[in-house]
Amino acid sequence: MGKMQRDKGQRGEREFFALLSEHLGTCVRRNVDQARQGGADGIEVPGWAIEVKRHESGFQSIWWEQAIEQCSGTNRLPALAYRASRQKWRVRVPLGPTINRVIAPVPFDGFSFWDIWAEVDLGTFALIVREGMSSDAQ
Repeated sequence: MGKMQRDKGQRGEREFFALLSEHLGTCVRRNVDQARQGGADGIEVPGWAIEVKRHESGFQSIWWEQAIEQCSGTNRLPALAYRASRQKWRVRVPLGPTINRVIAPVPFDGFSFWDIWAEVDLGTFALIVREGMSSDAQ
């Protein structure tokens, strides 16, 4: 990956986490150690491993696979935030675990909970995160 692509990715991460911070009312920073140690782009949101992509070609399924892989072995759910120029942020989340608060995928007849997902806007993702945070506090 070239320097221009890395810079664009880092700008995208900073932009997404700044907007998410505004929606949540708390500071969410990007994982600056990700290049060295691996892992998701954002791990400060409780219960979530967030992967951020800034690309012109539109959604790529390999990104979702990467987001799932980044949360493997953790008690976090994958979230994939992505956008192209002049477009709004979209966030893909696993539907079953998000609704049921299931932490680990449970295979069922050849598919897992990761195969069923929803794509939401940034505001809806922030709402999902806030609801999860409030139910964890209870």
